[in-house]
Amino acid sequence: MEIMVTIEVNKRTKAGKALIETARLMAQKFKGINITEENTGLVTRLKQNYHCDLLTESDKCSFVEELRTIARE
Repeated sequence: MEIMVTIEVNKRTKAGKALIETARLMAQKFKGINITEENTGLVTRLKQNYHCDLLTESDKCSFVEELRTIARE
């Protein structure tokens, strides 16, 4: 199972520098760990869109009911 995690790190702090260095060392030693530098503008837009695209509770119920109807057919 593959999990993607996004961690925002302040590269100017000691903790941020330590975390980045640790991640780089792990990426060199272990397969399956990749470090990608992200475009912060893109990340901001993704976060804004994520919050806009959430369904309300009534929308979720309607959607589930529609799936049940389709499954019965």
